[in-house]
Amino acid sequence: PAFAGQEAVWQRVYLNLGLNQSEIDKYFTGPAFLAWNRMGNLRRWAGPLPPAWHFKQLYLQYRIVERMRSLGMTTVLPAFAGHVPQGILRVFPRVNATRLGHWSHFDCTYSCIYLLDPEDRMFQVIGTLFLKELIKEFGTDHVYSADTFNEMTPLSSDPAYLSRVSNAVFRSMTGADPEALWLMQGWLFQHQPDFWQPAQVRALLHGVPLGRMIVLDLFAESKPVYQWTESFYGQPFIWCMLHNFGGNHGLFGTVEAINHGPFAARRFPNSTMVGTGLVPEGIEQNDMVYELMNELGWRQEPLDLPSWVTRYAERRYGAPNAAAASAWHLLLRSVYNCTGVCVNHNRSPLVRRPSLHMDTELWYNTSDVYEAWRLLLSAGAELGSSP
Repeated sequence: PAFAGQEAVWQRVYLNLGLNQSEIDKYFTGPAFLAWNRMGNLRRWAGPLPPAWHFKQLYLQYRIVERMRSLGMTTVLPAFAGHVPQGILRVFPRVNATRLGHWSHFDCTYSCIYLLDPEDRMFQVIGTLFLKELIKEFGTDHVYSADTFNEMTPLSSDPAYLSRVSNAVFRSMTGADPEALWLMQGWLFQHQPDFWQPAQVRALLHGVPLGRMIVLDLFAESKPVYQWTESFYGQPFIWCMLHNFGGNHGLFGTVEAINHGPFAARRFPNSTMVGTGLVPEGIEQNDMVYELMNELGWRQEPLDLPSWVTRYAERRYGAPNAAAASAWHLLLRSVYNCTGVCVNHNRSPLVRRPSLHMDTELWYNTSDVYEAWRLLLSAGAELGSSP
């Protein structure tokens, strides 16, 4: 995804449509919260965005897009998901827009964002206007991202309504780029399974021609969605490992699930899987898990994990070492082998919110970790100079 600088383009579009600056300032969140603003969860919180921010983000986006393309990567640009600032209702009083509910622990001061009705003419006007402006600025590789109902309950569970919404989003993309392909997060389906029953999932996915949407099965290592949706009812999907919620630094992994999951997904009846992906909420932790996941994309079948981790230790430290290899075997079978549904696994008091009621239950044998620690220290004499 190349998402930087989009607020600058949105601001340009909104000002051209007749909104004033204060209406725009009441909509954008501060920089740290823009992900939730872009998905229609949150507005205004920690805002507004200063003009210098927009300018620098545009500059950054130019550099990001240029570097991505020079490396042969496909850029994914943002598109319109249907959420609008309240100011749209002042400028276009006859527009049909309804407020979504509140998100997380925020009340309507900071959430309850307006969603345009998919049949409203302005849905296509705004969506296509934005995308044309964005493409004029950055060019395009024809893949776009939009999430209308991320952790938000739709206004109706009627399948016909849900199809109309996804169809409207897709048409606002093709209005600017006839070759548009929609990349959508599949998180909503596993986050609110009570709402997203098979009929609702099918309706949302089938509002877009088959093959013109790619769904990210976001938490496939623990809660895969493809299994209960007949492989996303024919839409292509990417098997993703989420692994890390909120940038937690504790030792953690689900190596067995990761090692077998993508291959099971490929063998699934009428599988539409088209790739593997990483979608962590924080990086620079548990390197081994990411090394493993990235390697699986090139494999035909699951790895022999014990022999793989021996080679991993050698690659990591630059030389074979019996103590280091033994340490990694112990880590592989303990902290890195959480089985079952492993959510909210962060048990390290170093990085948790202070509390007198911490859940200290662990999924592994702590003596394995102590012994691995001792072995790595003993390998220090030989490997200590390795970066």
